Amino acid sequence: MVALPFSSLLTDMLVFPFFLLLARLGTAVMVFPAISDPSINMRARLLITLGITLILLPVLGGNLPALPARTGDMLLLLFSEMVIGLLLGLGARLMMAAMSLAGEIIAFMAGFQSASLFDPSTNTNSGAPSVFLTLCAGAVVLGLNLHHQLIYAVIESYNMFKPGMLPDVSDIAAAYVEMMRVIMQLGLQLAAPVVVAGLLTNTLFGVLNRLVPQLQIFFVSVPVTITVSLVLLIAGLGMMLQLWGAATQARLTLFQAEAGDY
Repeated sequence: MVALPFSSLLTDMLVFPFFLLLARLGTAVMVFPAISDPSINMRARLLITLGITLILLPVLGGNLPALPARTGDMLLLLFSEMVIGLLLGLGARLMMAAMSLAGEIIAFMAGFQSASLFDPSTNTNSGAPSVFLTLCAGAVVLGLNLHHQLIYAVIESYNMFKPGMLPDVSDIAAAYVEMMRVIMQLGLQLAAPVVVAGLLTNTLFGVLNRLVPQLQIFFVSVPVTITVSLVLLIAGLGMMLQLWGAATQARLTLFQAEAGDY
C-alpha cells in the first residue's frame, strides 16, 4: 500500500471540507440581511465568516464528503453547496421586501413619492418611509439575534440536504411562491393603519370639497395627510417591527430550517 503524501492527506481531511462548508455558510451570509449590508466592511464580513466556518468544521466535519477524484464532480459539489446556502439566506432577505413594500405603500398614501432617498441595502433610490423601515428591520434582525439562528439553520440544513444533493425544483418554486404570498400579505398588514387613515382623510376632504368648492382643497389636504400618516407611523412603529420580527423568525429560511428543529 502506497502512503498518501502529507499535503494530499491535509487537503482531504481539512482544506476541502473547510471550503465546502465555507461555500454553504458564506453564500448564506452573503444574502442574509443586516450582516450583508454594503456599508459593512467586506474584510470584516469575510473574517467573521471564516471564523464561524472554522468553529463549525469539527461539528460538521463528519457530514462532509472527501475530495472527489474529478474536477467536474468537485465543481458540481461546490455549486450545490452554494445553491443550498442561497436558499438558507434567501428567506430573511425576502422578508425585508415586505418592510420595503409597506414603506412604499405608506409613501404613496402620505404623499412622499418624490421624497426618495438612497437605500444602502438595495443600492437604489426608494421612498423615505421605505428606507427608514428597512433600516429599522436590519436593527431588529441584529436585536433578535436572527443572525445566530442562521448558524443553527446551516447546521440543521446538513440533516435536510446532504452535500451534493440539490433540492427539487418544484419544491423551490412552491416555497418561493408561498414566500411571495406572505410578503404581499405582510406588507399590506404593516401599512394598513396608514392606508385606512389615508382613505378616510381623502374621503373627508372629498366631501369637504363638494360642500365648499371655493376652498383650495389640495393645499389643505396635503399637510393634513402627511401629518396624520407620520403620527400613525410613529405610534405604530413598535407594533410594526414586532409583527415583522415574529414573521421573520417563523420564516428565517426558505425551507424553515430553524434552530429548534435539532
